[in-house]
Amino acid sequence: MKNLKFLLFIICLVFFLNVIFFNCSFATLYIVKDQEGNNICMTNKEDLVSEYEKFGYAIWILKAGGLTQKSPEPHIFSNESQSQLKPESIDLEPQTKAVLPSTTELIPAEKTNVERNKMIDIFKANALTEWSNNFEMVNNEVKLQTEAYDWIVKQTNYTDIMARVRKKWGNDYTMVKSEYEQKVEAYNWISQQKAYPEIMLQAIQEWTYDYPKVKYEYEQQVEAYEWLQKNKNRNPEAYKRASNQWGNDYVMVKYEY
Repeated sequence: MKNLKFLLFIICLVFFLNVIFFNCSFATLYIVKDQEGNNICMTNKEDLVSEYEKFGYAIWILKAGGLTQKSPEPHIFSNESQSQLKPESIDLEPQTKAVLPSTTELIPAEKTNVERNKMIDIFKANALTEWSNNFEMVNNEVKLQTEAYDWIVKQTNYTDIMARVRKKWGNDYTMVKSEYEQKVEAYNWISQQKAYPEIMLQAIQEWTYDYPKVKYEYEQQVEAYEWLQKNKNRNPEAYKRASNQWGNDYVMVKYEY
């Protein structure tokens, strides 16, 4: 009888221990930390942890015995991500080609890579803030920002325009590149215009460094001025009244006329 009771006790104990260890295997919690050690989130979803790990975040495993750091993945990005993000975008391998600034003084490749990697970290953080767990959009945003950054650091012309757009957009390099290209195109167009210098001067005085708006204002005023020259004699009194009211604003003179 005693042996039977002891056997039942052993069976219950084994069952109880199996239940404990079986449940605990599903209770693993992961803590995601950034490079500065700040907590990002706590989760038990391994697929989400894997995505954070791709972006260089430290993963800590919370167990009964305490915290242990998860061994990092061998690559920062998965093979799928690497196939989407070409070397000219967010390839983190050191580049040996340095950037030539306007002074033509060679920037050390090591310094260039350090600055580039810092910017990529900023792009990752901003993309995660904006897109959260939508890692397809995160990857795409980092790719676009890095491509724009690589393009911008190679530009040595129109440094004043570049300085203004970078001040305006900060670390949003896709917008820096877009606005820089628009303003350079408009600036070059303005520089080639020889007709109606007074109208051009008025447009520049109104819009200053906003060259696309200078271009637009100049085109509108020239169109109105040429129309008035052809049609003002149809009603000289109306033209005179409109000119007296609006002066050199030929768009408004034409509208009033």
